[in-house]
Amino acid sequence: MIEFQRRLLTLLDEGHRLAVATIIESRGSTPQQSGGKMIVMEDGRIFFSIGGGALEAMVIQEALACLAENRTALKSYALHDVGDDALGMACGGKATVYVEVLSPPNDLVIFGAGHVGRALARLAPPLEFAVTVVDDRPHMLDPDQFPAGSRFHATDRTFIEHLPRLGASSFVVLVTRCHETDEAALRSILDAPVAYLGMIGSKRKVKVVFDRLIADGVPRSALERIRAPIGMPIGSHLPEEVALSIMAEVVAVRNGAARKAGD
Repeated sequence: MIEFQRRLLTLLDEGHRLAVATIIESRGSTPQQSGGKMIVMEDGRIFFSIGGGALEAMVIQEALACLAENRTALKSYALHDVGDDALGMACGGKATVYVEVLSPPNDLVIFGAGHVGRALARLAPPLEFAVTVVDDRPHMLDPDQFPAGSRFHATDRTFIEHLPRLGASSFVVLVTRCHETDEAALRSILDAPVAYLGMIGSKRKVKVVFDRLIADGVPRSALERIRAPIGMPIGSHLPEEVALSIMAEVVAVRNGAARKAGD
């Protein structure tokens, strides 16, 4: 069980969405008893086993359907070789399997530990975001200035070294101290498959940064997903107001209710 939990946590921490199938009841002769667990990935890979054979194959198909439809399932399987609900197995028992879909926690990755970054971090936990902070100034990564449980990455000025792993559950905001460091961070993570990527700054600053990237060979299509200027238009000025406008957009994207980048 400990090995199962370690593998599950590792996969979720790596940003994978997956299904866990658990035998919650077994009667008679079954390949595995109650408590047996299996992890099913979206690409069909499995970790651990609930006994193999026709039962496991059926559960894998059910788990993939649950992943595709984002639902849970509770099904019973008759391990007989005859009958309407038979699986062609000679065990003679019956197994009830519960399948649940697990997604990695949303991670708000804040590039910049200044006033706006700290205000963003304070807003994140009540909205069910974990917090990761990246800055090239180690002295700014003071745990006392951020919510408990925040993770910190001290990078170099080019924002290449010691960056966090980014994936489909990462919501990335670029709010560093100046447009040069925002641009450096953007260059480093431009191809990362994140759920949200926004950069702070005026329309003029955004144009300057984008023009530089295009001049260096970055295709315009690669810039279309960047939300810049970042945030909802609420007339914000104070760092806390800017953070609120950004979090409103981040939550809207997470909930599927946001405008498209560039609109």
